[in-house]
Amino acid sequence: MFRERMFMELLTVLSQVLGGRPECNVLKLEYTVAGIHGNTEEGAYSIALSGGYEDNIDLGDCFTYTGEGGRDLKGTKANPKNLRTAPQSKDQTLTRGNLALSQSVKTGNPVRVIRGYKLPTVFAPDTGYRYDGLYTVTKCWYGTGASGFGVWKFALKRCPGQLPLPFEVTQSATQSS
Repeated sequence: MFRERMFMELLTVLSQVLGGRPECNVLKLEYTVAGIHGNTEEGAYSIALSGGYEDNIDLGDCFTYTGEGGRDLKGTKANPKNLRTAPQSKDQTLTRGNLALSQSVKTGNPVRVIRGYKLPTVFAPDTGYRYDGLYTVTKCWYGTGASGFGVWKFALKRCPGQLPLPFEVTQSATQSS
């Protein structure tokens, strides 16, 4: 746990030294681009917002993040490997990453957010993955998702005092996401 937290602290310092937002693919930080990373005691360290779930809502400085799970990633005979893109096929549970993110509501520890190019919003980078700073998980809840299955949702808000995001959050931009 300590080593993982120190890695994420190093990412924050490196980001500031390199002008605010190093491209994760340039720095070879694939380790952190894996949905939810953290543990159930301290909470989440980082999340990748990359368009994997249709219930995400991205407004730039705040967003609703859909938890992990509820998809059959084994594939089928016709499509043997879905590579994390399978449709929702069952309810999500409050375990692993979802439990870590829910713990972040209690601890108040900030979560590092990485946005991916596959995110269907104006706030996504054109290519690769981009570190967009620290966010606080303000609440979590369970509800029925767009697919009809139960999903965990998390509201995140950007922490103050950081370098500006690489895009301008405007009323027209938030309406198009």
